[in-house]
Amino acid sequence: MRFPGRRLPFAVEFGSHAAPSPLSVSHLEQGRIVLIGGGRTSDAGAIRQEIAFVERGELWENEDLFSRLVDLNSSGVPFQSHAREMESPDLLMAWWQEAGKLNASFKEISWSSPDQWLITTIDPPVAGVRGWSGPKPFGH
Repeated sequence: MRFPGRRLPFAVEFGSHAAPSPLSVSHLEQGRIVLIGGGRTSDAGAIRQEIAFVERGELWENEDLFSRLVDLNSSGVPFQSHAREMESPDLLMAWWQEAGKLNASFKEISWSSPDQWLITTIDPPVAGVRGWSGPKPFGH
């Protein structure tokens, strides 16, 4: 279950077919938050921006990273879906919600095809919903 404790249905916004994707948080790379947007998933002409953060300890305990990702979230920047990368920004945001550290929704962007993206709003979890019983250690 990808997002336990979240009420269904999720709010979803679909981009127009072949429309450039918005700038979004893609991944973390050696002390930098990488943002990519303005193109399709395979588009080499996409815009890339980087925001440095201080690397201290584990990512889920890093206050500087948390602060910068929360600022991006407050600006409406979506987080790319990387379900298989345990320390991806979208999963960090979900875990911070589950741990009670982040009490706000965030937006996750994913692609159903190279020319079609969608943005899903991920609300904070509620105990008892979809089997969620409360926070667990990161990665479990």
